[in-house]
Amino acid sequence: MKNLKKILFLSFFLISLNFSLAQAEGRLYLVSTGVGDPDNLTLRAYEVIKKADVIFCSKWTCERVKNLIEGKEVYDAGFGIFHLFYRKDRGNPKSQIEIKSLSFDEKEKRKELEKITKIIREAVKQGKVVAVLEDGDPTIYGPHIWYVEAFKDLNPEIIPGVSSFNAANAAIRKSITGGKAQSVTLAAGFSDLEALAKTGTNLVIFTMRIKDITEVLKKIEKYYSPKTQVIFVLHAGYKEKERVIAGTFEDIYEKIRGIQLPFEYLVYVGDFGDFDE
Repeated sequence: MKNLKKILFLSFFLISLNFSLAQAEGRLYLVSTGVGDPDNLTLRAYEVIKKADVIFCSKWTCERVKNLIEGKEVYDAGFGIFHLFYRKDRGNPKSQIEIKSLSFDEKEKRKELEKITKIIREAVKQGKVVAVLEDGDPTIYGPHIWYVEAFKDLNPEIIPGVSSFNAANAAIRKSITGGKAQSVTLAAGFSDLEALAKTGTNLVIFTMRIKDITEVLKKIEKYYSPKTQVIFVLHAGYKEKERVIAGTFEDIYEKIRGIQLPFEYLVYVGDFGDFDE
């Protein structure tokens, strides 16, 4: 009987210990806050943000969800650190590079990365929940996907959300893979757009980093028919500000002339079926 009691006590102790360890286990999340209006935040993202102890976000993203992160530890997410991991001219992103050979900006980004790394690893070690907040969906287009690479050993979880791509598709009221287009190529502003255009693919262009969209369109239009659709979606996801400008290579330049384009907008090039503005 005594041995049975000892076994039961030991079993209960081990179960309690495992439960305590599980409770104390920290976690890192990369959370989509959606795009545009705050109601594009998913319920799952809302729940993760609410339970998080530590938040990393850009100034703009923090402002969008300020009521959710009130009272939490909040840090800047580090814009531009992405390039320390994914720059093509860097070769192996994990290779050791002498700090004296780096540009001043890159030195600063590495210092910022060290600071972020220390905060996150200490927080997770202490059993805290850390949430890195991203506008749109980080797996489609966003500056913070590098967290998954940098903290791979922590097995970070990505909480998906509404991308500007999703919002723009809704704005033009098209099924991108179910209509005439059937398939598209998503491209960033730093992509080789001419090489993509040569294939005749339907393009959806995330325009950040494009200084002159007219110049870009004039470079790629030779690979398409003059009747090819060119659709601009401005402020995707904002009910009050969202705007669609549709045309072809024949008239789109006139249609966008004099319009102040926002910092981020999407451009669709291809055959997306009939469209009424």
